[in-house]
Amino acid sequence: MPDPSTPAHGPQANQPAPEPNTEPAQQTPPAASPAPGPGDTPDDGASASLPPQLAGRDPATTPDDELLIDTVLQWIADTPHAGPTVARWAQYATAASARLHPNGHQQRQRAILADAAVRIGILPLDGIPSRAASGVAVCITAGGRAHADAECMLDHLYAYLALHTHGLCPLAHQGLRQIPVPAEHDDWPRPALLTTVIVAAAMAGACAREDLADYLLDAHAAQLEPPGSPGRALFATLALDLTDQLREPHRGVCTQPGRRALDRHRFSAMLHGEPPARHRSPAPPDAPAPAANVSISVMRSEVHLDGVLYGLRAHTQALHTRRRLHATPISSSVFLICDTCRLALRLGSSVVYAAQPSTLTVPIIAAGLPAWQHRDISRATWRLLSEHPNHDLCVLTGVSPVWRKYAATPTDLIASPDIGPPPDIALADYVTGWPGPPTPIVFAGATPAPRQKPISGGELNLVCLSCRLALSLGRSTGQPGAAVTISGRPAVDEAAATTAVFRMLTEHTGHNLVVFNDNGHWDHYVESGEWGFTIEPGDDICPPHIGDITHRQYIEGWPGAPTRRHYRGADPLDPPPRSGPSGSPA
Repeated sequence: MPDPSTPAHGPQANQPAPEPNTEPAQQTPPAASPAPGPGDTPDDGASASLPPQLAGRDPATTPDDELLIDTVLQWIADTPHAGPTVARWAQYATAASARLHPNGHQQRQRAILADAAVRIGILPLDGIPSRAASGVAVCITAGGRAHADAECMLDHLYAYLALHTHGLCPLAHQGLRQIPVPAEHDDWPRPALLTTVIVAAAMAGACAREDLADYLLDAHAAQLEPPGSPGRALFATLALDLTDQLREPHRGVCTQPGRRALDRHRFSAMLHGEPPARHRSPAPPDAPAPAANVSISVMRSEVHLDGVLYGLRAHTQALHTRRRLHATPISSSVFLICDTCRLALRLGSSVVYAAQPSTLTVPIIAAGLPAWQHRDISRATWRLLSEHPNHDLCVLTGVSPVWRKYAATPTDLIASPDIGPPPDIALADYVTGWPGPPTPIVFAGATPAPRQKPISGGELNLVCLSCRLALSLGRSTGQPGAAVTISGRPAVDEAAATTAVFRMLTEHTGHNLVVFNDNGHWDHYVESGEWGFTIEPGDDICPPHIGDITHRQYIEGWPGAPTRRHYRGADPLDPPPRSGPSGSPA
């Protein structure tokens, strides 16, 4: 299972046993060199469209360079001209990335995909591109390195399905294992990951690779619902329908020679997780096999993977609703944690359901007050955020399974002594003298991280990497004891900013959070993909850009009846709450 704190990849096996009868991972079918001879006519259109970094260079003598490879891939995705020049540069990108990177490296995967797409005619784009061509173009450029979301995953699926449709079976099977998958909760069915498993199993079935399909299902058994359940039946039905759609058209182009025909009954039993002797497989579709002269492009255009993902998402949402209707609410403590330093601050208490331990159903309450109105809690929160930039942060409830890690291993707890077990650090001690000059007492956590070099005038942003939402906190000097400021005033004294922080912590419980500054390495997450907007203070020094919102807009109506459901982020990990007839959250 991929760790939610890192971009997930699937389908791939995390087992020590080697895959049975696996083809070479990165080998692509050899192609004749398209280098023009003395009497050939060069493709002047492609040569004229070369970017300045490549103009005048010979692909055969160009040095191996990551920036040049990225330039080549971007140009292949953008140019409308086909010909030997495009093919030669695609071969350069593949060969150079193979010499620079090991198997599985992202740039090497993108170069191999670009070269294969050029050889089978998917690229360059000409006219109105197909869904597969658009997907390939996105995957081989900078868009293929963006933070994973559902659209990025579908682009990769369509791209490798196109290679499989054209007979590049080993390359397609291997490429599916490197597809980025959006972050999803591990305690629920994962529709995005299961979509990649369905496509991989269907492609294996179309190639009559029952051994490969069985290996994939076994590797992802933890994510599959038990045999006989409605969720497993839905998974098997979607996979079998896609296999039937791919199998007949693929039979004439499959590069898996010597394999017997697919036993549809055994394959259906495998997908349902049942023994073949007791399984009743659904009847094959009544649609006749395609005629021998039907073009590959026509067959490819009939495949729609969006419906697979949406069907699995609808089932997962139905499970959410059903479990919540039958669940009993329980009270739980809520903690803001720096995982890097193992420092935990008790924010207060809230109410959750056992089936959804990371979904707070009421605002965080501390000593009878909303936590953002509790002076010591709000000050401690701002201090922890300002002193732990570029660290891994999260908000967890005391009933969350993840909290057990911190309860069982050394973790410094900040809390009031009169609530719960004795803390390692008293809340009053933690906020005494802050902000102000550094004191001899340092609360660095059980595993302190090395102190970073101070930054003059750096901006701090609280970012949810899971949902792609950025909240601007203000500016900080980075010096010990320095407070975050907004328009020269301490942010802790700004009610709107404090409320905005607690709304984000409340709605992104269990997600991957980070406070990044100008010294961090998180900028590529914000600069890649579609983030929608940033929540800015709205002061004269940092006014919101076009499309951004202010702290006051973000907290409008919260927590009673928030008026902007899409403020959850550009790609919410959790669905926004629906509003009831009275306007309050349902």
